[in-house]
Amino acid sequence: MPFNTMLTLLLINIGMVLGYWPLPVSGQTYAVVVGIADYQALSYSTGDLRFADRDARQVVAFLQSKAGGNVPASHIRLLTNRQATQTAIQQALMLFRQAGPNDRIILYFSGHGLPDSFVPYDARPGKPDNLLTYAAIKAAFHDSDAITKLCIADACLSGGITRQQASQRALTKQVRDGSNVAMLLASRSTQYAIEDRRLAGGAFTYFLLRGLTGQGDLDGNGIVTIRELHRYVAPLVKQRTRGKQTPVFYGRFSDNLPLAYL
Repeated sequence: MPFNTMLTLLLINIGMVLGYWPLPVSGQTYAVVVGIADYQALSYSTGDLRFADRDARQVVAFLQSKAGGNVPASHIRLLTNRQATQTAIQQALMLFRQAGPNDRIILYFSGHGLPDSFVPYDARPGKPDNLLTYAAIKAAFHDSDAITKLCIADACLSGGITRQQASQRALTKQVRDGSNVAMLLASRSTQYAIEDRRLAGGAFTYFLLRGLTGQGDLDGNGIVTIRELHRYVAPLVKQRTRGKQTPVFYGRFSDNLPLAYL
């Protein structure tokens, strides 16, 4: 057996004993990062956002940092504003098919949300065919062999993605033992996601990135787990938005799933 394979199996066995699944040494990250502040059919007075594109670029900067895994640019698809059409996002999601069993995939979306979909740049009122549906996202996740799958959304009503029961069954069908499927969502299905001028970004993304870059390491062991991140992010977002926004972490995952190594 090759040494790298033996090392990976050893780490997995350690993870089983300790109760978490560390990212394998040989694992890669593939990420699609979308941020839309300037919509084709909107102006600032009719619904354009201020910071969604900036938030997306900051997420990419995190992924390319040591804490985010030093993800190479070739493994990241960044789409902002007019680049983020429905077709372009769907094509970018095909990147996830490159992931192998030891890898992880990440979709980050910042922009407008609807009860059953995210809103791409070229969406038009009254034309549902131009939306990025939750079902399409889950299908892209299901088609990937990655051991860890993360959907992170800073969008209004994003908690609605947890309601798609048929698609959710398809997403988790034939999930391997030890794999993780997690949705880190800015708000409940009935809540808006708030941009904060003083924070110069979405409240959820602001505290999410602060948590991932160190503030969320609550036990000081150099690893930010998904449980720690939720314990850090949720109360701060709720406090900052005066109870108008409650982040939702949902899926099938170990509480000790590591999201950042400091």
